Amino acid sequence: MESSSVLWQPQKINENLFSHTAVLYNSLTWYDTLHTGILFGCFESDQELQNHPVTMLTKFEPGGFFGLHGHPGGEEILVLQGLFKDEIGVHPSGSYMLNPEGFIHRPYSDEGCLTFVKLRQHGGKTRQQVRVNIFELPWQPGVIPGVQVKPLYEQMDYPEKVWIEQWQPGTQLSYAVETMIKEIFVIEGTWSDEFGDYPTYSWVRYSPNCPYRPASKDGCLIYVKTYPADNTNRFIVGEDFQFPEQQIKEDKLLYGFDLAAKKPL
Repeated sequence: MESSSVLWQPQKINENLFSHTAVLYNSLTWYDTLHTGILFGCFESDQELQNHPVTMLTKFEPGGFFGLHGHPGGEEILVLQGLFKDEIGVHPSGSYMLNPEGFIHRPYSDEGCLTFVKLRQHGGKTRQQVRVNIFELPWQPGVIPGVQVKPLYEQMDYPEKVWIEQWQPGTQLSYAVETMIKEIFVIEGTWSDEFGDYPTYSWVRYSPNCPYRPASKDGCLIYVKTYPADNTNRFIVGEDFQFPEQQIKEDKLLYGFDLAAKKPL
C-alpha cells in the first residue's frame, strides 16, 4: 500500500459544490494519520463546515485500527477490498453501512482493507442504520435501458438517496442534467462523460443543472448519491452529542489534547 510522509490535516479539497469535479484514483494524495496503520486519500473536504465533512478512501494496513470513536453527523462506509471489522462483525468486500449519529465503534483490519467513506454528512437522530452487501442485493430494472439498480438508502424526511447502478457495455446517453448534486464513485469498470474517462475507484461530482453525456464503453458498477445543494441537514449535529469517554481519554494520550472538542474523528 502507498505510504506518505504528509500528515493529514483538516483542509479544503474540492469544496465547491457548484463545479464539475473528478478525482482519479491514481491522482490521489495519500496522507499518513496518527491512527496506527491508517492512510487517507481525500476526494472532498471542508474544515470550515460544522465538524469537517469529508469524502475519502481509507486504507487499513494489516493490523491497522482506530480507537473507539463516535460519529457526529453519521458516516457511510463501502468496503472495496479486504475485511473491515468492528464490534458488529466482519464486513467483506461489498459491505455497505450507514451508521447514524450516536453509533460508536472501534474499526480494525487484521489483513488490511480499503474502504470508501463519507463522514459527517448524515445529520439527524432519526436516520435508519443500514448494513447490507451490495453483491447480495437483487437487481431492479432502471429507467435507462442497459442500466440496473440496487437501492441502498432512502428515508422520509431526508433528501439524500443512495443506490448502486450497473451499466452494460456500450450504454450511453446523449444528454443528462441533474436538479440536485450527484456523486458517482466507480466500484468496477470505467464511467465516462464528455469531460473524460473515470476508471475504478474514481470519484465524480456533478453540480445542479450541469448537463453532461454519461457513458460506459466497457460497462461499470457505480455508487450513486444525490442530495440538494442547500441541504443543511447533512451537517447539523445535535447540541447534546457526546463522544465516548474512552475516545476522549485515548485522544488525550494520542494527541495531547481533547480532540473530540476540536476536531472530531
